[in-house]
Amino acid sequence: MTGTRTRDIAIIVPARNEADRITACLTALAGQSSARVRVILVVNNTTDDTADLACESAGRLGIDLSVVECTFASHEGVGTARRIGCDHALHTMPGLRTLLTTDADCVVAPDWIAQNLAHLENVDAVCGRITPLAPEAGILAGMDAQLGALEGSYRRLVQDVFARHVQGHAEIAGTHGEAAGASLAVTRSAYVMAGGFAPVKCGEDRRLVRALRRVGARVRHAGDVTVQASCRLTGRATGGMADALRARLGSADYLIDDCLPPADWLIRQVQCSRLGPWPMLVPARLRLNVRDLPRHIEMLETFRNSEWVSPAPRMPVAPLSESHTDGAASESGTAIVTTVPPHQLSAQPTDPERSLT
Repeated sequence: MTGTRTRDIAIIVPARNEADRITACLTALAGQSSARVRVILVVNNTTDDTADLACESAGRLGIDLSVVECTFASHEGVGTARRIGCDHALHTMPGLRTLLTTDADCVVAPDWIAQNLAHLENVDAVCGRITPLAPEAGILAGMDAQLGALEGSYRRLVQDVFARHVQGHAEIAGTHGEAAGASLAVTRSAYVMAGGFAPVKCGEDRRLVRALRRVGARVRHAGDVTVQASCRLTGRATGGMADALRARLGSADYLIDDCLPPADWLIRQVQCSRLGPWPMLVPARLRLNVRDLPRHIEMLETFRNSEWVSPAPRMPVAPLSESHTDGAASESGTAIVTTVPPHQLSAQPTDPERSLT
């Protein structure tokens, strides 16, 4: 294709039955897609005209679009779609330097590409902040803001523990801490060294971020990289964002985000120097209900303020090097989503690939 070698940025967008939303997704990308950008739409297991509408919109908007259509087995899902899209970019774009991902039901900010690229001048991967689509935010009005605030407070405490006690994690303190496929950016070299997205039903986004940290990549949770996501309650992945929203709207004591472990377990891991990379995974047997949080918040606040705490030094992660290629873990998983107050909603699939002991 003429000009193929000038394309060094690929945006991967999984889509399944997204005819109602794909035009808005592509329109948001069009205003910032230069000659460097190619959008790769992975349309899977679809019964509507998502692909045709995407091609029509791309032609009208002047987007360089590649559509990959496929059918997945029952054990595959959005992780498989993201991996296929990234593989397509790796094999068809010789000049590829940067991979970005979002979702077909999302609308990226007007400066989304530029902000990601600016951060990638200094780090290897960027996790953006996800907020509700403004016209749909009313769907969340039934959520209990006090319970959301409890979970938000606990999340900040947990992230602070990681920042203080896990080398290379100092930067997550005070950030949104999310790792959502709706807004990820990663350099080609870091993606390859981390082993890429796992071909799983969901949870591939957090798994990739953990894998990136394991190989020494520098990861930034950037508050100025933003994407608006739909608030629909009927989703595409079992255990994903829609299921989590329904639980929070319909239950007075729902399970919190599965990256947030019990405080006593977390403290023991710190004392034994056994904490792994953020975002972690909490298996079902250790998941907390939101109404359990006051006790766990108190435990972590006491731990943080205790005189005997000796935090790990806040050392920056060394630049990525080829010596880190060994040791990337293989992972698999399913999904659940975080909850914070509705005005700060950030949805995130996770996966049970790693057990806690």
